[in-house]
Amino acid sequence: MLNSLKRLTKHSAVYGIGHIFTRLVNVMLLPLYTNQLTADAYGASGVLYSFLAVMTIAYTIGIDAAFLRYFILSDDPQKRRQVFSTAFWSVVVTSTLFTILIFGFSNGISRLLISEGDYSHLVRLSALILMFDALAFLPFLFLRAEEKSVFYTSLKFVNVVINVSLNVYLIVYRGMGVEGMFLANAWASGLTFLLLTGILVKQIGLQFSGVDLKALLKFGLPFLPSALSVVLLDLMDRPIMEKLAGLEATGIYNAGAKLGMFMALVVTAFRFAWHPFFLSTSKQENAKAVFAKVLTYFTTLNVGVFLVLVFFIDDIVKHKFFGVSLIGEAFWDGLEVVPLILLSYIFYGMYVNFMVGIYLKEKTKYLPIITFAGAGVNIATNLVLIPQIGMMGAGWARLAGHAVMCIMLFFFARRFYPIQYEFGRLARLAVVVAAAFYLGAHVPLQWEVPGKIALLLAVPLALFATGFFEARELRTIKSMLKISGPRS
Repeated sequence: MLNSLKRLTKHSAVYGIGHIFTRLVNVMLLPLYTNQLTADAYGASGVLYSFLAVMTIAYTIGIDAAFLRYFILSDDPQKRRQVFSTAFWSVVVTSTLFTILIFGFSNGISRLLISEGDYSHLVRLSALILMFDALAFLPFLFLRAEEKSVFYTSLKFVNVVINVSLNVYLIVYRGMGVEGMFLANAWASGLTFLLLTGILVKQIGLQFSGVDLKALLKFGLPFLPSALSVVLLDLMDRPIMEKLAGLEATGIYNAGAKLGMFMALVVTAFRFAWHPFFLSTSKQENAKAVFAKVLTYFTTLNVGVFLVLVFFIDDIVKHKFFGVSLIGEAFWDGLEVVPLILLSYIFYGMYVNFMVGIYLKEKTKYLPIITFAGAGVNIATNLVLIPQIGMMGAGWARLAGHAVMCIMLFFFARRFYPIQYEFGRLARLAVVVAAAFYLGAHVPLQWEVPGKIALLLAVPLALFATGFFEARELRTIKSMLKISGPRS
């Protein structure tokens, strides 16, 4: 048992590093995009990448979740080969049909997504990206099923290197603008697929089983509504913003929203480690007490990151390295939405914590209800607030959607697996952080940096004064801070 858990933890950590690195590419490319592209062009890319995210779900038709189940549970190599072949040829057919349709209706799709200008050529490039990614996803799943996590992560790393390198070459040296962004992505996806063809040659054949396809779809299709809702929650604000406020506002908001990735990376790292941890810990007698502590400590970490970022994000973003700022000056207005985006990820982090009961008691059928509700609130709030307060409306909508999901999941999960979370301590934490945030926004300009540093240092003291820390935690902190004197 111990060896199995160690293996699970090791592979989860490697996958986590790979996933975080691929997500980090959005942050790495932000200076390039915002210093080389106009706000209109970057706004168009945000809308089109939202389209890409939604269509990715359609291209893979839920087979990802089903494939792992049926492939891993089979002990017969021939049966595994048949499942792989059936899944792959199914994806080939669906992705080919979708790609033909997107190419055929690219002009209409462009007008539907973006009111200003003709971006049909980028829609066609998007179809190629979707095609290559769809064909590559089964080989990647095969690597996961075979627990070849290092090879999996290495290929993801190669994809990022190709993508970033081509972005720099096509946008900076070739001056191709937003077209260079999509062309770089298409080449990166195509070359990654070529690197995976060795797996395809060994695994696929001409076998196709209608029985296997029916089983794959029966298991996988129910996951689509939940997956679609999560994507809509995070990305639907761009198309709505484009329709209601225009491409320039969308581009500025898109840059601000991308800065929220700093918090998203923290939550993503936790999420990859959390699942194996709570599955193994659930067997302990004190499991629920441990889960309650995890929520308290992880939320404390998140609000600490939140305060550091909101206090110094302006200085970080506007500081010029070799004459270039993290995001271009034309996008600086998007900084005002960053606190709301960061706060929404704090709620998402709590949502991930509350997932324990749903998973342990096999009540995942409630997740579509929860995610649909969050997406619905997000879309409705966007429609109401964007015409009134612009990009801040989109920020409030993102926060509202994640908060609704978090609260709903808590109440659903407690019905099946009640945990006594430390909400009293979390309330004291919220009060102290809110006070620090308010004071930080009113620090005199001439004392801004030292004043905010002083506030950060005062937060632990304020938490101590409110009784946030337990005696055992204080002893641990004291031992960590203790400085040994010279030994005689």
